[in-house]
Amino acid sequence: MKNITLFLILFSINLFSQTIIKIDKENGVYKIPCKVNGVPMEFIFDTGATNVTISITEAKFLLKQGLLDKEDIGKSVEYQIANGEVEEGTEINLKEIQISDFIINDVKATIVYNQNAPLLLGLSALNKLGKVEF
Repeated sequence: MKNITLFLILFSINLFSQTIIKIDKENGVYKIPCKVNGVPMEFIFDTGATNVTISITEAKFLLKQGLLDKEDIGKSVEYQIANGEVEEGTEINLKEIQISDFIINDVKATIVYNQNAPLLLGLSALNKLGKVEF
């Protein structure tokens, strides 16, 4: 397994402010450490994913810990996975995703019913980050 460390630079609204985040390239994907509602998780940085996705395992943990409220859970949705298949999930709102010292609030996400599904940091979060450079 080859690990390559890269740095992601996030430019905030203030042009003179930037955040540098260490991310790892592992098995062809970029992994980025985040905190979801205060819980550390490692996501795949995925510009091809429309939403942030978490597996049912993480969703149940957040719910049991009181970090995901019932009012954060939305309707059943269908989504398309990378191979083109359509699957069912549940739309949710994540109150906070923290990437280094950068915090984004109220992020639309999807619960994937596969317990082993990877965590994807998709466009619903990435679009809120501002300018991103590798």
